[in-house]
Amino acid sequence: MKKNIISYLLVLFALFVVVSCGRDMVGDETVDTDNQAGESFIKTDASARAAANGIYNNMQNRYVYGGELHFFDGLFADDFVHTGTFSDFAEAEASNILDNNLSLRRIYGSHYTAIRTCNIIIDQVEIRPVAGSVITDNVKNQVLGEAYAGRALMYYNLVRLFGGVAYVKDPVYTAAELITPKRDSKDLVYQSIVDDLKKAISFFEKSDNASKFFLNLDAGKAVLAKVYMDMGLYNDAKLLLEGITKYTLASNYETLFSSNATTEDIFKLNFTATDGGNQAFFFYPAAVGGRGEVSLKPGFMEIFEANDKRKMFALAQGRNYMKKYSNPGNGADNVQIIRYADVLLSLAECRLKTSGDALTPVNLVRSRAGINPLATVTLDDVLTERRKEFYGEADRWFSVKRFGKAQQVIEGKGRPYISQRLDLWPIPSWQIVNNPNTQQNPGY
Repeated sequence: MKKNIISYLLVLFALFVVVSCGRDMVGDETVDTDNQAGESFIKTDASARAAANGIYNNMQNRYVYGGELHFFDGLFADDFVHTGTFSDFAEAEASNILDNNLSLRRIYGSHYTAIRTCNIIIDQVEIRPVAGSVITDNVKNQVLGEAYAGRALMYYNLVRLFGGVAYVKDPVYTAAELITPKRDSKDLVYQSIVDDLKKAISFFEKSDNASKFFLNLDAGKAVLAKVYMDMGLYNDAKLLLEGITKYTLASNYETLFSSNATTEDIFKLNFTATDGGNQAFFFYPAAVGGRGEVSLKPGFMEIFEANDKRKMFALAQGRNYMKKYSNPGNGADNVQIIRYADVLLSLAECRLKTSGDALTPVNLVRSRAGINPLATVTLDDVLTERRKEFYGEADRWFSVKRFGKAQQVIEGKGRPYISQRLDLWPIPSWQIVNNPNTQQNPGY
């Protein structure tokens, strides 16, 4: 069922209206948490499931996983170039996003919209359950796992983009409840993400839903491992990744984005023709139903070996219009959030940082791509393999920062690297103006 969600919230937290388009979630309905005015409405299995579907509804927003985050990632780093007219995108390609960038403001705000949905679910299902609630334990555990994991995933994006942000956990039902919190430290945000993911994992362990289209046990473990890697806790990350074993790489790379189910999927978003994303539309030229706003950078093809199967997905219509996403007309392309190739390459990175066989997981990914195995492997090899495997999947800038290569990448584009910015984007100026407790990032 398609619907509009109109969220009246302070996105840290001055009055701001976010309008996002509702999404079908594998045929189930969603609940509009904004129209409940504080009333406890999550009382049954059906209403709990519908409320949790709202998390994915929010994630499919254009400014979360529906397009913009993917474009800004590749433009700000070194995978994409801007070939259209959007000034917001031009700033991203120049690696010089201004604090009044409208897309930046919407990326920031749309993540908090998703967080608000998670907070309301946690409030009504766990903290203040309504009297007479008949939610069964299995459903309760599943939706709480999704809410805690969803909140953690949204904050994980925010902390990597903006640094320390306000880790808001309280639900906001009405305008009277809106607040203006201070930013928390980066370390506190990371620890709060860890705490939320541990809670999510404990709830998932008591439920039996393992749908690839819902956050689930292995998704929670994989995200927690990535968080640990950012924190430098590579042994902890390695232990988690080594426990994710029930998946195999999809034999056909193309099916990762066109099929509803592959052996590689851990967590993905299912976009239909009704609620399609913008990835293909902005990549493809107008002649074939797109806009041509973004293209792979000239010379990008040179990172691939001659017989690398992934190379063909960097070409569409004979040009550098990536075709991982192939439906510019309706956007009905699945969007991968976590897949097994990421687990393998992350495991290789962890083992290179600690101990163990890093070569086998890298060569598994290379074998699926149809290229020869490496005899030895380095961290630079892993970063290069990540670039070839995950271009267009909102991974490049995050990986570049974790590997300590941000300055090299920015200067390699011929752009000045401004060290005092610490690889962070600016807090949107709108937020600074409306919340006197929010401080701007250094260098902006």
